[in-house]
Amino acid sequence: MFISQLIFKLLVQNSYPSFYNYTIVGAGASGLWLANSMLKHGLLNGKTLCIIENDTEKFNDRTWCYWAKSPIGYQEIISKEWEIIKNIYQKINPQIFPYKYYHVKSNDFYKHIKTRLKKNPNVFWKNDTVNDIDQITDKKISIKAGYESWESNYVFLSALPLSNKTTEQQRLTHYLGKQEEEKPLFLWQSFVGYRIKTTKPSFNPLEMTMMDFNTPQNQFTQFFYELPFSEDEALIEFTRFGTQVLDYNYAIEQINERLKAKNIDYEILEIEKGAIPMTPQFDQQKNNLPHNQNIIYIGALAGALKPSTGYGFKRMYHYAENLTQALKQTGTITLPTMKRKLRFRLYDILLLQILRDAPFLGKEIFVSLFKKQPVPLILKFLDEETTIFEEVSIFSKLPLSPFIKSLFKYFFNR
Repeated sequence: MFISQLIFKLLVQNSYPSFYNYTIVGAGASGLWLANSMLKHGLLNGKTLCIIENDTEKFNDRTWCYWAKSPIGYQEIISKEWEIIKNIYQKINPQIFPYKYYHVKSNDFYKHIKTRLKKNPNVFWKNDTVNDIDQITDKKISIKAGYESWESNYVFLSALPLSNKTTEQQRLTHYLGKQEEEKPLFLWQSFVGYRIKTTKPSFNPLEMTMMDFNTPQNQFTQFFYELPFSEDEALIEFTRFGTQVLDYNYAIEQINERLKAKNIDYEILEIEKGAIPMTPQFDQQKNNLPHNQNIIYIGALAGALKPSTGYGFKRMYHYAENLTQALKQTGTITLPTMKRKLRFRLYDILLLQILRDAPFLGKEIFVSLFKKQPVPLILKFLDEETTIFEEVSIFSKLPLSPFIKSLFKYFFNR
């Protein structure tokens, strides 16, 4: 059996080129957005791209949400949009103009982007796991996966190779512009969600609920999302920010109790669960990459996920666009990174320290934010587009003591 598998692998290997101009490791959101941008902006005209993924049988395994002034990418991948975010802490639920809140099913995203890519003969696909990546020359990189190996001018990594984890971590730390790996500040945003169909109209499909803290906290920071797709269909998601990942059975109990309290009879259409890292350790320190940098990190490793919220889908799209435009002009400009402004990085660190050391304060902070600020301003702040004056106004209406203590800890306990 082993010999026949080896022969098959060798035959497959010989049917593929041994060189590709570009290799993307990972076909999740960041990898597919980048491949799509390369195709859209003509970077694959006369050049080849290899996409390697270790899971080709992706299903509707997650939900991506984002807010924006207009849809990113393609309207076809959006399953629902809302103009109102229900604010249970204020008497009115204003429209969130100039934003809308968008919902994307991962299966729709995978199918749409892959269909576009597979029409191009310059795009090649491999189903395997990358074991090793070696820099051969300034312009050549060797990639090894399973029984195969090939070379590329550029490699884009959304996951570290399996070989020497210590070496790979050191390379990533250097890439991020850090002298050494930082003392970890790490939490999880873990969640469990029911997509349900009700026996009678139970929801207002025009408005969604972003953070509802009317649930027992039990010394954690936890809340509900409620995304209604119609009057009788919705995604009800229970979420926790903290060092401990949600226990699945506990989360199910909370969802069931919420639906029972609302007297909702339902059937479960889908269940989704997951955990998103909340950490500043992947924050980029440099604005641009060196001219000779051709091993490039994307996705969470490159700082795509905002540490205090876990949102990253929109950020991945914009970085793919910026990176592709820069690659078209590699002779004249350096490649960009996803470096964030220092003050926003500091805000995230202060909040994460609070949620780690005093998670019971999370509800007080977030409820105060939603009580005293208009939702569009909150979204603008989370998008890191507010002015310093707006940020002073926001923080002046929050409980200041936890942030002062966290600031002291940041400067003196590092």
